[in-house]
Amino acid sequence: MKKTTIISGQFKIQDKVKSGYLAVDSSTGIIKDFILSCDIPKNKEFDILSYGPEYLIECGDFNCHSHPEQSLYKNIVNKDWDLSTWCKNTIYKYSVLLEPSHIYYGCVSAFRTMLLNGITSVIVSFYCHNNADNLYDQQVIKAAEDTGIRLYFGRVNYDVINEDSYEGKILSQRSYFESVEEYTSNFTSLLDGIKSNNIVIAPAVHSLHGSSMESIINAVNLGNKYNRLVQIHLSEDKNDVSLCLKKYGLRPVEFLVDLYKKNYISSLKNLLLSDCIWLNEKEIELIAKYNMKIVINARMNKKMGVGTADIPCFLKHGIVTYLGTDGEASNYSLSIEDEKTFLKDNYKDIPEDIIDMLGGEAVEFNNGCIEDIGIGAFCDLKIMKNNKVKDVFVSGKKVVEDGELLNAALENSIDENLKKSLQELNSKIK
Repeated sequence: MKKTTIISGQFKIQDKVKSGYLAVDSSTGIIKDFILSCDIPKNKEFDILSYGPEYLIECGDFNCHSHPEQSLYKNIVNKDWDLSTWCKNTIYKYSVLLEPSHIYYGCVSAFRTMLLNGITSVIVSFYCHNNADNLYDQQVIKAAEDTGIRLYFGRVNYDVINEDSYEGKILSQRSYFESVEEYTSNFTSLLDGIKSNNIVIAPAVHSLHGSSMESIINAVNLGNKYNRLVQIHLSEDKNDVSLCLKKYGLRPVEFLVDLYKKNYISSLKNLLLSDCIWLNEKEIELIAKYNMKIVINARMNKKMGVGTADIPCFLKHGIVTYLGTDGEASNYSLSIEDEKTFLKDNYKDIPEDIIDMLGGEAVEFNNGCIEDIGIGAFCDLKIMKNNKVKDVFVSGKKVVEDGELLNAALENSIDENLKKSLQELNSKIK
């Protein structure tokens, strides 16, 4: 393979279209040159890929919150279910029955759908450890490697069990459960075993109702130690606020800031707060003050009937805001473009060009950055024709061609294996 790849054509940069080319270091996947309105260099040492005027070359999308294993359930959900009903009929029904292969095929299906929609990088929040150390976590990573998507893997510490709940929920929570000591050992082991430049392992916690104060402190400090984003579902449900007030006498963001003020954690800047629905303006001001980041899952929140995030207030305070899709079974879509369309339809007071730029803030990733097309960024591209994704590149490597995964053996088996996995799970119930 040659050391440099040239990709040329019509580039869409912030709603402007210009002809030009970029040069990618084939060993790192990082853009080392990006020149508009200039002829392609004539150099036999380069691999050259040229797209004609009927194509648009755009930056790949970044899905900043996802539960890919949930694609297992995408064909069984009822769109009238609220969040608690949905949980009872999906994750709490099937979690303890999951085998590693079920996780793998669910994630392969989700990652393929993301790639076909132009998503080149994804942040995953994964808690289905099933008392098996990292065995199930490794299936998510393998699915990412096999499909070609870039994966920021948030390994979740879930250490709260509601023993007064119904049996399915109790058993599921027991399967997710790890003590802080067990979690730290498993996280470190998984971190040490990763060799791919397209995989980052990060600490994460589930929520204020699924994670103890000790696990939250531990995960945030691990994130600060390794400079990784630390995910937490925050105020996804109104009950999160009442629970936090009851347990700690503080609202959710106030609780996190209190941990910092008491020196339990060294910084809040690596926190990535998901959903953020039931926050008041004081909490939003605190998020801004301490440089925390948020990820909005607006379509899922509406479909699950849990509420609406105050995105205009977040933007008013200059908070870094990313977009996520949650899981396919709770959102019915794995497309960041669909998220932006939803926001444009439901937040008429936010200018459309502002919505288009959401999620564009750079994220450090191993030896490079996930950000817009430019020198020093990973070469993550979606090639559009007639408003449809034709090809997809991750780190300058083509992983989708003509609307299909280049991994043909995987492409041809995904749907059948997903169907088989659900049949196996249902047979265990009967």
